[in-house]
Amino acid sequence: PKPALLNWEEAASIPVCGGTAYRMLVSDRGARMKQGDIVLIWGASGGLGAYAAQLVRNGGGIAVGVVGSQEKEAIARKLGCHVVINREEIGIGGDAGDDPEQAVKAGKRLGAVIRREVGEDPHIAFEHVGRATFGISVFVVRRGGAVVTCGSSTGYHHTFDNRYLWMKLKRIIGSHIANLQEMTDCVRLFEQGRIAPVVSE
Repeated sequence: PKPALLNWEEAASIPVCGGTAYRMLVSDRGARMKQGDIVLIWGASGGLGAYAAQLVRNGGGIAVGVVGSQEKEAIARKLGCHVVINREEIGIGGDAGDDPEQAVKAGKRLGAVIRREVGEDPHIAFEHVGRATFGISVFVVRRGGAVVTCGSSTGYHHTFDNRYLWMKLKRIIGSHIANLQEMTDCVRLFEQGRIAPVVSE
């Protein structure tokens, strides 16, 4: 039998992205996802997004994955995304984050697709892409919703229209890796077969 708490050596042997996604979505230090929450997941077929999709599905949420190709659409569906959106099909390119007005326009297109598919706006945006998507995330989450971020792979300097943050009572939550208890909780899910790594060498 495994000990109640793993030591750091044991925790380091599991994929770190799983613990990061767990903290972002489930932990009281993250977005505190609940059953029925709609979660927008950028890069839903990648390292972090793949775990997010599984955690949302297993936790009773509704996973809305955004990907960049048809091949990745199929992967995101297999991981449990209820809705998969190819960003290129709705005109969201890598430069949308450079102009707040363009981010709002892209957010309106994305929001229309999400509402059409699931009937309401996202409660949570699972954000790690950064500059290219952050303004869209801030715009598209519902009133009182949260953008939880752990990185900025497309750039650290985010530009967004702050009115959509303060006037709609939204939250931005910074998150980083996981503590020992969160890693232990995540390891249990691996051991139970509820989540699995998908990115190989």
